[in-house]
Amino acid sequence: MKWLNVFKVFRWEFLKNLKSPVFLVTTLMMPLIMLLAAGISYYSSVSVSKEEQQVAIIDETGEFFPYLESKLATSPVKVTLHEPAQREQLAKQVEERELNGYLIITAENVQSGMIDYFVRDAKEMNSMALDEAVTAALTRYRMEKTGLTAQEIDLVTAPVVLHPRSVSGEEVSVAAAIAPFFFSMVLVIAVMISGQVLMYGVLKEKRNRIVEILLSSVSALDLLLGKILGFGLLGLLQIGIWMIAGLGVASRFLDLRQLGISPAELFPMVLFFVGGYVMFAALFAAMGATMKDAEGGSQTQGMVLLIPMIPMFASGSILLSPNATWVRVFSYIPIFTPTTMLMRIAATTLPWWEIAATFAVLMLGVAFFIYLGARIFSRGLLQFERTISFKEIGKMMRKNY
Repeated sequence: MKWLNVFKVFRWEFLKNLKSPVFLVTTLMMPLIMLLAAGISYYSSVSVSKEEQQVAIIDETGEFFPYLESKLATSPVKVTLHEPAQREQLAKQVEERELNGYLIITAENVQSGMIDYFVRDAKEMNSMALDEAVTAALTRYRMEKTGLTAQEIDLVTAPVVLHPRSVSGEEVSVAAAIAPFFFSMVLVIAVMISGQVLMYGVLKEKRNRIVEILLSSVSALDLLLGKILGFGLLGLLQIGIWMIAGLGVASRFLDLRQLGISPAELFPMVLFFVGGYVMFAALFAAMGATMKDAEGGSQTQGMVLLIPMIPMFASGSILLSPNATWVRVFSYIPIFTPTTMLMRIAATTLPWWEIAATFAVLMLGVAFFIYLGARIFSRGLLQFERTISFKEIGKMMRKNY
């Protein structure tokens, strides 16, 4: 391996793709798409929460309506009291969309807590504000009926908030808990975007017979490492731009200085992120060398993308039980190590030796996939007219093949 050749390939790949329209459009459009999606989501949630609703109440208890009315005093849900004999008229108004719905309050459903809300179409129902108000009103009504005073009711219904604190006295960092999970998500996105570009770049060079010229000047290992470094830095640059844009928007709504994350907490996250990125980049490049065309590459890409996402599918269990036996086993399987460890770091404080041991396993995985990629590169890139089978890949690992 000659590092000068690696640097030449790296520089050529980086500058070529940095100036490409696809990279520029993707880099600029992604923050805009994310901002647009967030804006639409925020606007829709605000508009729905402020949408005025007209709800009729039939109160057969004769006492519950004032409780509900007071809970909805500042809400966009407006309630009116009606007699039981008006039920058919109310149903007609609901059908004609003059009312959003109507409730029937009886002594039985006050006791059971099962209150029917009659609407035109259950699929169109937006009852979150009404549901919260009915629950709060019913709770207060029941308590007053049992003889509790207003002060006793306020005491019983006062909210309880758990404030986690370390026994050492250190403040719990919100960013230290969120950042690792964020890194695992970014790793999957980076593998999806940069891995796809890397695979199709190898396929394009293979189809155009450019690799014949390249391999006459540099070794397969030099070519592979140069491509991984070039596309790796390009992908990290792209992600960095997206993160800066995202933090810039977030700073308008949050005080980022209060999040608090130290370099010591950030360092292992970066290590697992970069290590995982290089490992999967080598895997994508190797797979590209085995493919005949883009159609085969897209199918293989989908299979490879599932690998780092497997721990993501089990993220709920990993975050709840970060020290479970099966989670520890996943941590020592190189293809699962990056995402699994990033989520474990988010969920608990791991001893330094376990972080070091799993990172060492990850480095072994990186070395193996680079070696595998170089072997496939040197033997598969010149196979222009066919897709290489798994059996042939196994043979390529033998030195005498």
